[in-house]
Amino acid sequence: MAAPNLTFSTNKTEIGLNDYVSVSFTSDIAYTQFEARATLANANWGRGIGTLVGAFSTTPANTERTFEIYDTEIVSGDGVYRIGLYAQGEDGSWNDNEQYICYDGKSFKTSDGKSFLVMR
Repeated sequence: MAAPNLTFSTNKTEIGLNDYVSVSFTSDIAYTQFEARATLANANWGRGIGTLVGAFSTTPANTERTFEIYDTEIVSGDGVYRIGLYAQGEDGSWNDNEQYICYDGKSFKTSDGKSFLVMR
């Protein structure tokens, strides 16, 4: 069995004072644990590193989950943050998604010119 593959969307790409961003995601397979972590873009990052900004337990495949990241949860000061989404499959393997939300309101582009927000 493979690790979960996550897809996500956000309502915006910046968080201001007294503000939040909403993140919705799904997994292609069932997962037993999920965590979202916020770290400064130039800091170490990964599962278990940074501020926990979202968590869920066992969830069936293709079930949409949504969480909010509030300005009060971004505790390392002003700057650009990486938002990592990590899910553990039923076989115990964690995904290797290195996803983050673009901070400048622009999408990244693939070689064929299509926009995306997922970075692997």
